Amino acid sequence: MSTELGEEPIELTLYDGAGLKAKDEALIAAFEEKYPNVTITGRYDPDDVQAQNAPRVLASADPPDIARVIALSDVAGDGLLTNLDAYADAYNWDELPEGQLAQYRVNEDGVRGEGSQYTLADGFTVTGFYYNKELAEQLGMTTPPQTMDELQDLLAQAEEAGMVPIMAGNQTGQVVFTTQMMLNNALGAESVNEWVFHAPEATIDTPEAAEAVVTIQDWAEAGYFPEDTNGTDATGALGRFANGEALFYFSGNWDAAALDEQMGDNVGFFLSPAPEGSEPATMSDPASNFAIPAGSDDKDAAAAFLDFLRSEEARQVVADAGFAPSGEGEIPATEEGSVNAQIQEAFAQLVEADGQVQFVQNATNGLTTTWNSEVQRLVDGATSPEDLLAAVQRQYESELGR
Repeated sequence: MSTELGEEPIELTLYDGAGLKAKDEALIAAFEEKYPNVTITGRYDPDDVQAQNAPRVLASADPPDIARVIALSDVAGDGLLTNLDAYADAYNWDELPEGQLAQYRVNEDGVRGEGSQYTLADGFTVTGFYYNKELAEQLGMTTPPQTMDELQDLLAQAEEAGMVPIMAGNQTGQVVFTTQMMLNNALGAESVNEWVFHAPEATIDTPEAAEAVVTIQDWAEAGYFPEDTNGTDATGALGRFANGEALFYFSGNWDAAALDEQMGDNVGFFLSPAPEGSEPATMSDPASNFAIPAGSDDKDAAAAFLDFLRSEEARQVVADAGFAPSGEGEIPATEEGSVNAQIQEAFAQLVEADGQVQFVQNATNGLTTTWNSEVQRLVDGATSPEDLLAAVQRQYESELGR
C-alpha cells in the first residue's frame, strides 16, 4: 500500500444511496481538484434499496472502489471489504474521536466497536430538539433547557397552556427517538452502543431501561405527544411543527433545511439534555459510512479519498449539505443565526463529550419494525415498558441467532 497517488490517470467508482448524491458529487469535485489525475464516477441506487443491494454489488465481478456500507458486521465477515488497518496507521486515523472510530471497527466475531477498521464516514447525522421560539417565549423559555428536570417542567407548562409539547409522527416511529433519548441517559452512550454493536450477552431488557421507558409512557398519558401521533407520519409532523402547532419537535439534521425555509428565525435547535453531572449523548449515525470493497482496482487511491473526508475542505462540503462533519476541527462556516449553525455547534459539543450513539433501530435489519410497533403500542397503552423491552430483545437475539 502507498499514500502516494503519482501522476498517472486513475479512475474510481463510488457507490451510495441516491438521496446522498448531491453531497457525494460535491465531495468528489473537491477531491478531484486536489488530485487532478483521479476521476471518480458516482453510482447510485434508491435509498430504500441501497442497503439491501450492497452485498450483491460488493460481491460482483466488477465492484466499486468506494462503497457505502450499513450492515458492517455482515459484509466484513463475508470478506467483501478491505481491512483498513494499514491505511489507518499510514494516515493516523487513530487521531479521530474514539466514538467515531468505534463505528468503523468490527472484530472476528462480528462485534462492532472493536477489532479492525473497515470504514470511514464522510459525516454524521445528529438528533435533538427543534423548538418554536415564539411559543417558548410565551412560556418564559429564554434559553434551551440544560437538564431533564428543566425539560419536564417546560413540557408540563406547554400542555397546561394548550400547546402540543412534543410533535411526533409515530406512524413512522418518531417517538422511538425520545424513547432512545431516555435510554441513552439511563444506560449511558457506551452501554447502548455495545448493544447496537452486538457485544456478547448485551441486553436492552433491564430494570434500568424499563424505568427509562416509563417516562415515555408517562408523557404519552399526560398528553405530551399529539393525540393522533400514531396516525401521523414524519412528513405530517414536520409540517404541523412548522405551522406552530407544538413547542418541540425531536428529529435530526435532515429536517433543518425545510424548517429554516418555513420558520426562519423562529426555529432553534439543542441537544437532548443529559442527566445532571453527565455529558450529552444522542443519536448520531454516519451519513455515508464508506468502505473499500475487497475487489477494488485501486485501493490506495480509494484510501486517499477516505482520508480526504476528514480534511477541512470535506468538512465544509458536508456541513453545506446539512450534515455534521467527520473528525475534529473548527466548526465549518454556516449562515449566522441559521438552524444549521446551531446544529453544527451542537455536534461539536457532542463530539467533545464523545456522546455519539447509534440508533437502536439499526442494531439488526429487522428491529426498526419491532421498535416502531412496540412504541406505538406503548403510546396506546397496549403494552408496558417491560413487555416492550422483552419483545425487542427477543427479536434482537432471534436475528443474531443467540
